Amino acid sequence: MVESRTGTGLQTLFAIFLGLMVTAFVGVGVYTFYPGPFEEFNQRIEALNREREALEIAKSEPDRTAEDRAAIQAVQDRINVAQDEMRVATGDWGRRTSIILVVFATLVMAISLVRANQLPVISNGLLVGGVFSMIYGVGWIVFSDTSPMRFGVMTGALVITIALGYIRFVRGKATAPSPAPATGGGSPELERRIAELERRLDEAASALSARG
Repeated sequence: MVESRTGTGLQTLFAIFLGLMVTAFVGVGVYTFYPGPFEEFNQRIEALNREREALEIAKSEPDRTAEDRAAIQAVQDRINVAQDEMRVATGDWGRRTSIILVVFATLVMAISLVRANQLPVISNGLLVGGVFSMIYGVGWIVFSDTSPMRFGVMTGALVITIALGYIRFVRGKATAPSPAPATGGGSPELERRIAELERRLDEAASALSARG
């Protein structure tokens, strides 16, 4: 009993660990092949900040002419434009990344349904990884977008999760083969041995009665 519980606990721990590894693999894969626009805009804004600081250091405030102030303000306007463009690009990237994560999460959960009865631990681990990846993708759309796209992605994720959960936990049990009912007919060899055993028991009982 103790060994059975230990084995079950290790299987559960392995399934959770596998799920975390799958989630990390999906996340790192998406960011590797579809990186965000942060680095490009950060470098651009950093260069503009250095340009503005150079203009400000060149002359103190009392010595600046109207042209100097206009040049500083022009650089600041370019910084503001770059920041606005980064917010728009980040929102678009977040929406697309969320959709990609949901698609991969769906794929992982669908794979977990294959040979689920023969490989329950692997199947459970993949299912946990798909669920975590789905949460990750939905989280991106929740915190990076306020458009109707957010509701659409969340609706799709909910429908996919319910459908795969039904297939995994409801339909799988409904279609599982039930054990064959016991029948009265056995094999001829087994029946012959039972008959031989009964005959010997009868003979033994007769012998005991005769001695009595």
